[in-house]
Amino acid sequence: MSEDKCAGDACSGCVECSDDVIELKSQSKIEEVKKWVRELIFPGKIEDFIEERKEYNSKEGEHYYEFNFYTENHLYRIVAIDRKGENNDYLGCGVLARKRRAGETWDRGNDLPDGDLTKESWNTIVRAIVCYELVKLSKFKKPDAIPEDVA
Repeated sequence: MSEDKCAGDACSGCVECSDDVIELKSQSKIEEVKKWVRELIFPGKIEDFIEERKEYNSKEGEHYYEFNFYTENHLYRIVAIDRKGENNDYLGCGVLARKRRAGETWDRGNDLPDGDLTKESWNTIVRAIVCYELVKLSKFKKPDAIPEDVA
């Protein structure tokens, strides 16, 4: 099956002639997202680290894929939506705290970057997750010597 040029009557199903091919192309964008996730997990089994929540094709022709992964303190939910034939595909991420602070009755959360369903958006999201997980260094400096009145 060639996507370069339509062969007219001899066409075996190019993008211009076949809804099925468009569906396969649509799924390939979601497959790309899954590939990017596998690159993060390597070496390892993706199912040991990624919780696939939803994947379906909507009546509107969207291919929807949602998955979670966890760190010690956070849950990250990533959503990819491939809108067949439209230029407004979506890739976004949200984060929720896994533990509530003392006295709170809600879960803290934030939106992380989102954008088109592209590798560039994916890389922006991954960098934001790394930044979100970084811990500030203590400003405490170990003294060169312990004062005599403390020892």
